[in-house]
Amino acid sequence: MATKHRPEHHSELQVESPMDYAQHEATYNGFLAGVKYGIVCMAILLVGLYFAIIADQAGVGFVLIFASVIVPVVMAVMSRK
Repeated sequence: MATKHRPEHHSELQVESPMDYAQHEATYNGFLAGVKYGIVCMAILLVGLYFAIIADQAGVGFVLIFASVIVPVVMAVMSRK
């Protein structure tokens, strides 16, 4: 048989400190930039691996694989305000 619980009286609600929206938005924008650069890096890496392994063009593949490391860094530096 179920027991009936009486609602207990809770203490007054505590107001938390206000959220720092500017810092939150800066962190979120940094996260989005990281995702964007990660996607660009992976796309260039996949194309480079295709050329290096399947198309038997190791020179082009090496350049693209190297670019997959350099391009996101350059994009991050160039987009800084």
